[in-house]
Amino acid sequence: MSRSELRARVARPAQETVVAPLALDALSAALARQVGFDTVYVGGGGLGYARGVSEALLTLTEVAEVTRAIAERVDVDVVVDATTGFGDAVHTARTVRVLEQAGAAAVEIEDQLAPKRAHHHKGVDHMIPLEEMVGKIEVAAEARTDADLLLIVRTNALTHDGLDDALERVAAYAAAGADMLLLLPRAPGELTAVGAATSLPLVTFTPAGVPRAELQTAGVTLLCDPFSATLLTVRALREGYETLRDGGEIVDPDAVRAQLHDVGEIIGIGELYAIEERTTERR
Repeated sequence: MSRSELRARVARPAQETVVAPLALDALSAALARQVGFDTVYVGGGGLGYARGVSEALLTLTEVAEVTRAIAERVDVDVVVDATTGFGDAVHTARTVRVLEQAGAAAVEIEDQLAPKRAHHHKGVDHMIPLEEMVGKIEVAAEARTDADLLLIVRTNALTHDGLDDALERVAAYAAAGADMLLLLPRAPGELTAVGAATSLPLVTFTPAGVPRAELQTAGVTLLCDPFSATLLTVRALREGYETLRDGGEIVDPDAVRAQLHDVGEIIGIGELYAIEERTTERR
C-alpha cells in the first residue's frame, strides 16, 4: 500500500468508507490483511491497555515501535493515533517526523491537554484553547517530508462544548492544514452538519451508531475501530486461560502443528524459509 493511494481513497466524495480495524502488533495487522483489510489503526486507547498503562502514559517510542513493526512486515496503510502529539507544538513536530519515518500513512493528533490524563477513559476531556491547537496543526503539517502523509485532527468539541464550538474548531483546523477531521457524534445529524460545513473528509469511530450510507453522505471516508481487537483478545484469552487453569487444553494437542503453521502463514514465514533455502539451508 502507499500513502498516495490512501489519500486518494479517503478524498471526498468517496465511493466507499475505508474501515481500519485496530492492530496492536504485526501479527494482528497481518491477520487483518489476510481477511481483506488494507488499512489498520494503531489506536492509543487499545495500545495503552495492551501495555497495561492506559493511553495517558504511552510514549512516542512505544507508538513508533508498533508502527514500525507493522509497516516493516505487513502490506497495509497504518493510521496512527499520536494522541496529543506528546506535548506542545515542538513535541508535535517531532512526533510527526518520527511516525512518518516509522511508516505511518496517517497521523492523528487531538485537541486535548498534554500530558493526557487517565480520566480521559471516564469521558472527562481537557481541551486546549483553539489558538494553541491551530499552532500545533501548522507545525505538524510543516514537519512532514512526504506531502502524502495524512494529518488527521481530532476534536472532542461535540461531546465537550457542542456543535457550535465544533464547527468553529473544524473551520480553524482546516485552515491550519488538517487533511481530515475526526469527530465523535453524540446525537443524530451532527456529522452531517459538520460535513456540510467543511470540504475536508471526516473520520469517526466504529461503532458510530450511524448507518454506513449516512456516514458516506456526511462525508465520512475513514472509519477507525479503536477497541475490537482489545475486547476480542481479552475474551478469547480469558476463556482459554480458564480452561488451562481447570486442567483442560486450550487447543487440541493433535492440531498444534497445523495451527502454528497457520500462524506462520499469516506472518509470511514462507519468504523467510525461501531465503534460507537459497542460502544457509541450501543443500
